[in-house]
Amino acid sequence: MLFRLTLLMIFQLCFLATCFGAYTIKGKVNVAGEWQHHIYLATIDKLDNYYSAKATYIVNSAEIDTDGNFTITGDNLPKEAQFYKLYLIKEEHSEFNACLFEGGDQHNFIHLILHNESEVKIKSDMTTSAPFGDYTIKGDKSNQLMKSLSTLVYPSYQFYEIRFPSELQYAQNKLNSDLFHFADTCTVPLVSLAAINNTDYDTYFDTNIDQYRKFGKLLQSEMSTHPYTKDYGRKMKYYGEDDSKESVKWWQLSTLLLGLLSLLLGWKLLQSAKGGNTSSELAIIDYQFTKQEEKILALIVAGKSNKEIALELFIELSTVKSHINKLYAKMSVSSRKEAIRIAESQH
Repeated sequence: MLFRLTLLMIFQLCFLATCFGAYTIKGKVNVAGEWQHHIYLATIDKLDNYYSAKATYIVNSAEIDTDGNFTITGDNLPKEAQFYKLYLIKEEHSEFNACLFEGGDQHNFIHLILHNESEVKIKSDMTTSAPFGDYTIKGDKSNQLMKSLSTLVYPSYQFYEIRFPSELQYAQNKLNSDLFHFADTCTVPLVSLAAINNTDYDTYFDTNIDQYRKFGKLLQSEMSTHPYTKDYGRKMKYYGEDDSKESVKWWQLSTLLLGLLSLLLGWKLLQSAKGGNTSSELAIIDYQFTKQEEKILALIVAGKSNKEIALELFIELSTVKSHINKLYAKMSVSSRKEAIRIAESQH
């Protein structure tokens, strides 16, 4: 009788675990050196937060033993699969939101696709000084593909070490081409979205607009109810893509008006210069830029993308975009080209 009751209790516990679901992430990481013996799992609710680090994004964490082993488990994830970051921070950081994602030999994070019943096992490359290195992963197909995607994306953190501008441009062009190809040939839409999200929208949106449109249609077909699909649509509109004819007409009209205002402003500045004021600081005084806006404008003129500006100034991509929108409003322009033209004409 006791044996039967024990079996019944075990069955009930297994049944409850199946009903409610629970995820498990097990693994081994390299904590040699200056890494804290603690690992964090952070949610990515928006596509722009793919590389962001804040304490508010953390959904779970675990201790790492002296051999580098850890286990994260819980039942607090949504049923629908989405992106998550698994990462470590250095000993010098005492607050979660003080940590920055590291590149190169100090690469300290990986991206996963998880839901509330995911089971993932990770084994880091222990021959490097990075926590993960060329890690191996056991799990569902989506995370196997995310590992394949990482072999394309992570070397891009070395771009800043390239000395020659043409070499950098070729490397960036190849990366974006490879990412589009990966997205086209990938059989899991969510992983394809990760590849597209790693492309440089600022630089390649206009030239690759057909590919961005095609992928948007794929998301609507395969993931119509997923929050990321709506987020991708907002991203497309931000970069100027809108299928609404009325919106297109409004955009064309607003662009024309902003262009006329830009010409008028340029004429006024020219007249002012003819009157004897040739100071190179005229634009900054007239536009009343903040110090951060001055830095961002200088980086825009230098040809930096939004992502590169965010990395250089240690701020989030969404913050860069907010500053740029304010810049455009103050300068009465609607594009990078116009902002650069006006900035260069006054120096």
